[in-house]
Amino acid sequence: MDFDEPAGRPESATIEHLVDSTFGGVRSSKHRRLAHAACNHARNEFRMQAERQFEQWIAERKASAKTLTENQTFD
Repeated sequence: MDFDEPAGRPESATIEHLVDSTFGGVRSSKHRRLAHAACNHARNEFRMQAERQFEQWIAERKASAKTLTENQTFD
């Protein structure tokens, strides 16, 4: 891990939040750790991709349920 300037290189040290505050994490020192910038970025990208896929899955299920409801015939 590189603690020297310039920051922003893949091997630079960053502070990673174990549970991001936007996901209910607590802002305290015991919920943080050092991470390589590249690792921290990759973890965040993976989490955001998973969140987008979940939101898409929910939207598809809602659309499917709406279509089923609209196509039902009542006797």
